[in-house]
Amino acid sequence: MHYYQKVSKKLIPAVLLLTCICLFATASAASRKPVALEGKESLYLRVLTKPFSNIYQEKDATGALVMENTPAFQPYFVYTKPTAEDKELGDAWYEIGSDANGTVVGWMMQKDLFEWKQTLCLAYTHPEGRHPVLMFDGRSEAVRLVEMEPEQRIAALKELEARIDSGNISRDFPVKSVEPKRAVDISREFYLLPILDYEAIELDNREGRLVELAAVTNAVSGAREASDIRENKAFLEETNLDASAISSDQLKDIATDVVWVIDTTVSMRPYIEKTLEIVQHVSKQLQAGTAIQDTVRFGIWGYRDSAEDIKEIGYTTHNYTRELQSIDAFTEILKNVQVTEQDSVDYAEDMFSGMADTIKQTAWTEKAIRCIILVGDAPSHEIGHKWNLSGMEELGLRELANDRKLTVFSLHLKNPRAKKFHETAEMQYRTLALNPGAQDAAYWDIDSTDLNAFAARSDEVSSAISGAITTLKQLAEAGPAPAAASSNGLQSGGQPEDQQETDLKQEQPTGELAELEPEQSAVPEQSGNTGPVEQAATIDLDQITLESAKGNTLAAQAVKAAVVQWIGSRTRAKAPRDITAWAVDKDLETPSIQAMEVKLLITKAQLSSLYETLKQVLMAGMRGQLSSESFFDSLQATAAATARDPEKIGQAKDMADTGLVPEFLEGLPYTSRLMDMNNELWSSWSVDEQDSFLNSIEANIETYKVIHDSPEGWVQLNPGDDPDAYVYPLSLDMLP
Repeated sequence: MHYYQKVSKKLIPAVLLLTCICLFATASAASRKPVALEGKESLYLRVLTKPFSNIYQEKDATGALVMENTPAFQPYFVYTKPTAEDKELGDAWYEIGSDANGTVVGWMMQKDLFEWKQTLCLAYTHPEGRHPVLMFDGRSEAVRLVEMEPEQRIAALKELEARIDSGNISRDFPVKSVEPKRAVDISREFYLLPILDYEAIELDNREGRLVELAAVTNAVSGAREASDIRENKAFLEETNLDASAISSDQLKDIATDVVWVIDTTVSMRPYIEKTLEIVQHVSKQLQAGTAIQDTVRFGIWGYRDSAEDIKEIGYTTHNYTRELQSIDAFTEILKNVQVTEQDSVDYAEDMFSGMADTIKQTAWTEKAIRCIILVGDAPSHEIGHKWNLSGMEELGLRELANDRKLTVFSLHLKNPRAKKFHETAEMQYRTLALNPGAQDAAYWDIDSTDLNAFAARSDEVSSAISGAITTLKQLAEAGPAPAAASSNGLQSGGQPEDQQETDLKQEQPTGELAELEPEQSAVPEQSGNTGPVEQAATIDLDQITLESAKGNTLAAQAVKAAVVQWIGSRTRAKAPRDITAWAVDKDLETPSIQAMEVKLLITKAQLSSLYETLKQVLMAGMRGQLSSESFFDSLQATAAATARDPEKIGQAKDMADTGLVPEFLEGLPYTSRLMDMNNELWSSWSVDEQDSFLNSIEANIETYKVIHDSPEGWVQLNPGDDPDAYVYPLSLDMLP
């Protein structure tokens, strides 16, 4: 015992010295702050690594490595930024850190990373009905096109596209890369288009953005093979493949889920009976071939009103098909769908709960085209109503439908005696049926007294879906179609998905990337096929869908857009990669069409933070309405209970000054009622206007909760990321 005491006494000075050194080092590290964005104090510059880059201990590419082959998209804070002279001389290095607390990791070369001034990125909208996004080598060429008169710009656009289609482009061609014509499924072939810089522009009297963007992917191999179409002819050929180009072998796997969502209150009895007749008619169409019958699966949900308060109504929502059914089994199930004997208290129903449960809880078939046919005669209870049990509204539901790639068809039965409800219901039904890629909402208003009109519209919608899929399946069963792969005659080098997945297993990555699941890492680039691969042919989807829809263009548009999206996913179309370029976020011929939309990459932790902030705002608003306190007085009291700084809130001029709003929302290019909120604005609103604001906050809260708890839409950027670090590309429209 004494021996150890003596030894420990001798060690005390050394331990104290080591402790002092550690404390000094810790304090020194903690004192370092990342480079702030220009004009900001607490928003920091970050960079994104390119695939297979290295981090060095010092500014020396021959020196010791901290990490090699860094994961793609790894975000780092910048602690030392190169000067303009360093960049010009090509000797630019960044000192980077893993957090904003002084944890410096090492040094990276400029060529191995992108500066990212905000966690903003772009995503391609559905390609149907617009031109592919052109990515220009420099800002000046993009500006020149934007500033042309419409007729000149359209002519110049067509000339550029003709050159790209021909495959005959020179090194000085102004377009560096181009979006593929086939739809890119970001959930299968994840890509990132970080916004490096942007400026507002006007295009034919419409506001748009000119953006400098980077294009990166997390492909296992080929990720550093730049998609500059002036040099990479293989990528040029791939982008030129038509949106409906697919091999018959790939087409054999086409499948569709069709789920009816029907109001099952008393007034809907005759329409349920008519729906049964329509389904029986569809059944006869599908019986044309045994291979077709299992291609389409069916389901049905019923919705009514709040069963919590109206006990005799039976249920709020009910899933009659826990598993989606074949046509024969579904016909028998549909015969047993009954309306309630107890009518609702008021005219509105809980349609939003019906849609929410259908979207979230249906046993959707993996990789199938997914369709919902909504049938109802009343609006839904809106946000804030006690009988809206979902807590959601049409915009949030449409966002969830987009995540799950759901195509919605709305059949709105208008009762002539309920005209005062028509406008609200139509807005809800239309918004839900605003499917990506379709020019108009797949919405039909039908006189509720005209059962024949309902039968005709239902038949057109059902036939548009089942008929198109049947025709496509028959084409696949008939064997390879004539090779007409694209508008410029280039042939497909794409492989069937099962062959691609086999190749993926054969070429497994090493190191950290090996932890990625096949669905999280992109399929390796095919530099050449290793055997005979069936060539893709372009299908005339316009003709197929229009004939199937019996001439109904709205139904044909929606079905075509769904098939184009499925083809892009099935063929694993790939986005441009490893380039920086300038682009316009609007369609250059028709600026009313959005070509790219701005997304905020938000982590689960950040979404939780925003969720908690909005809950405090909602509670403060409700408290203020009850007590007649000013908005910020109510917010002070609410925040005090959650260990926030009430004094800072009391001195704030608007929400942005309270310290409650998550920092990542600051400086984003969108108009926010939340950030602009102040006492004067709150006091100037009527009770109805205050309710409208609080209802929108409540809708955001519920949408964020569903997004947070659902697996769909979340992306693991790097192997080993904690689930809280997964990111979700949140549309700016979904911010408060």
